[in-house]
Formats: sequence, C-alpha cells, structure tokens
Amino acid sequence: MPTDQPHSAKRPWDGPGAAVDYQAFVTASADVNVVATVDGVYRYVSPGCRHLFGWDPSELEGRMEDDLVHPDDLTSMQAARAELREPEFVTTTCRILCRDGSYRWTETTSRLVSVNGSSLVVSTMRDITARQHHDSVLEVQARTDPLTGVANRTVLMDRLHQGLRRMGRAHGGLALIYLDLDRFKVINDSLGHRIGDQLLMDLAGRLTRYLRPSDTLARLGGDEFVIVAEAMSSEQSAVELANRIIDAGHEMFQIGDEEFECTLSAGIAWTADAERDAEELLREADLALYRAKDRGRDRAEVFDEELRTTAAGRLITERMLRRAMDEKRVVVEYQPIMDLLSDRLVGVEALVRIRDPKEGILLPVSFLDVAEETGLLIEIDDLVLTDAVTHASTWHARFAGTEFSEMAVNITARHLADAQFAQAVVDKLDAAGVPHRNLQIELTERTLIEASNSAMASLRALRNASLQVGLDDFGTGYSSLAYLRQFPLDFVKIDRHFIQDLDHHPNERAIVAAIIGLCHALGLIVIAEGVETQSQLRILKDLECDRAQGFFFAPSSSPEMISNLIVRRLDSVL
Repeated sequence: MPTDQPHSAKRPWDGPGAAVDYQAFVTASADVNVVATVDGVYRYVSPGCRHLFGWDPSELEGRMEDDLVHPDDLTSMQAARAELREPEFVTTTCRILCRDGSYRWTETTSRLVSVNGSSLVVSTMRDITARQHHDSVLEVQARTDPLTGVANRTVLMDRLHQGLRRMGRAHGGLALIYLDLDRFKVINDSLGHRIGDQLLMDLAGRLTRYLRPSDTLARLGGDEFVIVAEAMSSEQSAVELANRIIDAGHEMFQIGDEEFECTLSAGIAWTADAERDAEELLREADLALYRAKDRGRDRAEVFDEELRTTAAGRLITERMLRRAMDEKRVVVEYQPIMDLLSDRLVGVEALVRIRDPKEGILLPVSFLDVAEETGLLIEIDDLVLTDAVTHASTWHARFAGTEFSEMAVNITARHLADAQFAQAVVDKLDAAGVPHRNLQIELTERTLIEASNSAMASLRALRNASLQVGLDDFGTGYSSLAYLRQFPLDFVKIDRHFIQDLDHHPNERAIVAAIIGLCHALGLIVIAEGVETQSQLRILKDLECDRAQGFFFAPSSSPEMISNLIVRRLDSVL
C-alpha cells in the first residue's frame, strides 16, 4: 500500500552544498512539489501528487511536463517556462491531467535554481479547481441573463463591436434586430410572474432555433431581446430573418395548463459601414421597434431616412427640453373647467408649458413624447404636481365655500407604478391643507391599459383616500367602452377630436351622445375637451354633458390670471 513517505531514489541535488534545504522544502510542503529540467522533464515529484492527481511519483518522474498540461493551456505554460530567470518566481495557472483522465486546475509557482552546476526548475503546484469553478460561475453570471441564459447587454455590445470590426475584413453587412413581446404586461399581470418568466425562457429557446452559430441573442431586460446577425448580404435578408422570427411568435405557447399566442414586434438597423457607432446602431433599431408598435404591432420595421430625420428632431427637442428645465423655463398654466348646468367655474386643469426665447410658448404636443422616452417626464410631472398643490392650497383658502374647488393633474404610468406614489400625493395635500377631494388625477387610456398590478394598487389607494380619478382623452389610443367599468374612475374627458366636428358631422354627435349616455349610466361625470364655438357648447348642453373646457371659455393662463378670472366669474354670479 503506497504511503506519503518520500521514495529513496537518488536526487539530483544529493551531495554537498545548499541542496539540503530544497529537499526539506519539497518533502515538508502539503502542496505538490516538483523539480524539473529547464526543458520541462520531471526529475522529482512529491508524494502529494497521489492525493491530488492520482499519480504515483514514479509514474511522473522522467515524463515531460507538456504531456500533462491541458492542450488549451500548453502555449501559455511554455511561454512562462521560457521567462524563468534566477532568482525570480513565475506563477502560472493551468489544468493538469489526472490519472483517471480528468483535469484539475492548478496554480504553479516556479523558480530557476542552480544545483551542483546544473539549472533546475523548482515548482509548487496548488489545487485551485474549486476557486476556478467559482470564478467561472461568476464570469458566466456577469455575461449572461440570469433568467433566460442568453447573453446580457455587456456581451451584446462586445459582440456588436467585434462584428463591426470583422465587417471591415469581409463582405456583407451587419443587422441588429430589436424584439419586444406585444402586450407582455397583460400576460404578466393576469397570469402571474411565474408564467411570465417561463414565457421569456421559452421564447429565448425558440428564438435560438432560428439563429446561426455566428449570431448573438441577448436579453436587455423585461421582454426586450436583441439579435446581432453578422454577414447579412442585404437589408432584405435581415427583414426576412425578422419576419421568420415574428412568425415563430404565432405558434402557441404551452406553459402548464395555460396556452396562448404572444406576438412579437421587431425593429431592424442594418449597416455595411464598419465605422458605425455601436450605441447609435442600437438606438436606430430601438426607434424602428417603436414605429413597428405604433403601426399595429406583430410586424417588423426598418430604420430609414424618415426615422433618421425624426431621430435628429428628437435629439434637438431633448436638448431644448433639458435647457428649459435647467433655466426654469418649464412652467405650469391652468385652464378653467365649466359646469354646463350652472354655468359656473368649478375647477382648473394644470397644463405644462415651455417658455422658449425664440418660439414663445411651446405646448406639450411638441415635447411630451421625447420627455417620456428620456425619463424627463417624471421630473416634469413632479414639477406640475407640486405647483398644482401649491395653487390649490392658495385658491382653497381664498375661495372656500364657492363652487370653485377642483384641481386636475395628469399623471404618467411610471408614477403610478411607484408603490409610494399614492401616499406621497396624500402627504402633499395634507401638508398644504388641501382637501383630498379637491385633487383630480387624470390618466390616459394607454396608461390605464398598460398599468401593472402596482399601478392599479396606486389607483385604488388614491380613490380610497377620496381623490378623484378620471380618464383623459377618451376615444383615442386603444379606446374601449369596456374600460369605463373595469377601472376605478370618477369622470371621463371626451377627446377634443370628437368635439371639433360636433356641429358638422352627425356621426360625431352620435358618438359623443353614446359616450355621455354610457358614462352617466355608470355614474361617471363627463367633461368635453376643446370646446371652441357656441354651437359646440349648445350641442353638448343638449346632450346633457356635465362639464367642458376649451378656448371658448378661456385658454390656459398663469395662476394670477386664473385668480382674476375666478373673481370675475364669482362677481358675475353674485
């Protein structure tokens, strides 16, 4: 039975001199110690190799080190051996062959020494397999999406940079395909996150089947995936690939007892220019994806000159918006809301404006989309809400006891998704001494339809605190009368597009009449937006619309002008 005692073969350092210390070193160490020639032939291997590698020392002595090093590590090991200079230590990491055919990771520290006139390499080998495995796991985690196992953004950008460099040496082009699951939030919220996560994993597996080995699939987060497809002969080839992937979304997904279809939208950016900027290319694919969604989803769109012009305009708008915020030129104006039965001023809506030195007053239609895309809308909403509560407090103190009391503010989906939002609004009102019922929270149809569970919880919390909640711009976007009963609402605002032709087209009148009738049946107050003529007002009164706002009554104005208007209206009533 083998033991860990050193065997008694003649050692190359036996004899007079300083070699005695090396013998004590290689025998006493718990690691595997090795003495080899400068060209890598083992002369001595300590008994620890039995435990670590399964080899008996006698099986290794006389063999070349290169025979045991993993082929993938051999070049670096040979280069390290060539760098040995007395008395410096050199440390290398490599895999060493075990007797059972497996490999173990080792960290080897080597030093060149002179013994009896000969140069030898004395090394200590330490097992680092567990550490290497841990490091490998960390590296994989750093480079892959933890849910789906595909590449993450870091790897995506690395592959994109590499692909652009390789394109300079090869024919063809490179395509980025930006994918997004249509209405994924509906599935996630209605069926739960477990089903949603499994759907993303199944989709990643399905997408992989459509790709070549040279393509890269990455998940950027949520339900967004990006494909880097190199050596694409043309833009049309990228479109064909995207369409095949979109068709794959039409195949039913089966997750547990649930079976459903989940369509995809795709944005494509293609280039044959190796000098293109990777981040810019990704933005172009993202813009094309937005257009695919705007045009109905379940389709692919290509970034083109029209989108390039749009992107340039958006960049100009973003810069203008940031300057305006830095220079405090983002302001809040207020538009009166009239009660049509009593003809009295009952409230105002807070509306954001930008004072531009050259263009004058800029309306939200010119910058809100960009503000939402850049994340600036959150800051703008906070500004509007704070200003509205401040003036609601002033007007409540001044006009308490009159019919004028309500303040309407539009809120985005991002605010609603914040679990702290509802309480923060209540705290603002309490601090300002404003009755909760005085504040009206307005939401667009898109905000309501795409609302997450947390957003719906915020809506309920607001209503439970006695705030009013209403649907703004009704009749646009994904309009459905069914939403009026699905969501916790107090009022509905009919979009101005229905009002502007109210006195010219019977169909518009019929639609408005139907909306008013249904809303009243559900106990909802109806407010008409964009009233501009006496004729429109007369029809709205005939249809028993509750309230209205628009230029016919007054444009949006500064708080000071609104205060004067309130006083005049109250005086006229008295």
